[in-house]
Amino acid sequence: MMRTVSLFVVMLSAVGGLWIVLRGDFYLPNRFDPSLATHFAGLAARLLGAALIALAAAGVNFMRHMASGMPVARARQWQWRQFVLVSLTIILFTAAFIGAEVVPNPDHRPAAHARADRSAAQTP
Repeated sequence: MMRTVSLFVVMLSAVGGLWIVLRGDFYLPNRFDPSLATHFAGLAARLLGAALIALAAAGVNFMRHMASGMPVARARQWQWRQFVLVSLTIILFTAAFIGAEVVPNPDHRPAAHARADRSAAQTP
């Protein structure tokens, strides 16, 4: 069961990263204020997609190593490769978030009761 979940996460990361790289424009809604969003466009979107693809590569590397049955203590080359992939992922995610802008969320709609309260307050 765990291998299936791991494979699903790796595939989701790879497909999501490829989709973001090809699409090129992405809004990530703010967690605490849904009226704001982080806008990934151009280079920031490509960096975010590349980070997801690098994360998928790290996952594939990990799953291949675990399937081989080689003890971790004797797998120095694998440890370096995994370190480089995870470090690359962190660097790409950081660069993507630095390059992105926080803008008003284009998909945000205020709640119906908030609109009714606002319109009732504005009528004389």
